[in-house]
Amino acid sequence: MSTKPDITQLVLEKIQKGEVSKRPKTYFVLQVALLVVLAVITLVLSLFVLSFIFFSIRASGQQFLLGFGERGLITLITLFPWTLLAVVAMLLLSLEWLVRSFEFGYRISVLRIFGLIMLVVIPGSLLVNATPLHAFLLDQADRDQLPLIGKVYEQVHDSHLPQGVFRGVIESTASSSFIITRDDKDLDSDDGTWKIVPPPKFDFRKLPPKGTRVYIGGDVKDGVVHAYGIETFNE
Repeated sequence: MSTKPDITQLVLEKIQKGEVSKRPKTYFVLQVALLVVLAVITLVLSLFVLSFIFFSIRASGQQFLLGFGERGLITLITLFPWTLLAVVAMLLLSLEWLVRSFEFGYRISVLRIFGLIMLVVIPGSLLVNATPLHAFLLDQADRDQLPLIGKVYEQVHDSHLPQGVFRGVIESTASSSFIITRDDKDLDSDDGTWKIVPPPKFDFRKLPPKGTRVYIGGDVKDGVVHAYGIETFNE
């Protein structure tokens, strides 16, 4: 004979003693509805912020640093938007907690829930990144027509001169160097004209023609940029 207490009987006794209050069905419906709304909002924010990270790396040209060797990788780590990634992590953890707040959520392991969330968020953010949404918002920010998050978008155009990154348009070429100019109307430190000396053994036949935008990693010596990486860059 089982000696385990009857849970239903225990609950009924607590209700009769006033230790547990009855709640109307509407309360639980509203509670579930609130959880659903919060989960959807958190998911959308996660998609938006993560897709912006992908967009900012692409729009600023930082992805080219992966092809610039060890120095390029170190520079990419320095420039990576870690704060935004931390925001995404907090949103995903909040979303995981919200999912576990549902009855079915307790039946699934934490790792499995987080894995399922990642399967939705990462492809979803890549799809958002493939749309013109962020490019449109960046354009609005450049026109000072994007309140609240405009400053975040404007950081895509920030100068990375202290990290040894140069962006500009090829203005002229010589036998062993070329000139680039940049003026994105923000009056920051990377605006102006720069003489670029390519890396050793650079094949000048592969140098893009005049008028091409380029992304360059290099060091400034006596006013001349000695590059260690050069890539064509369409902002």
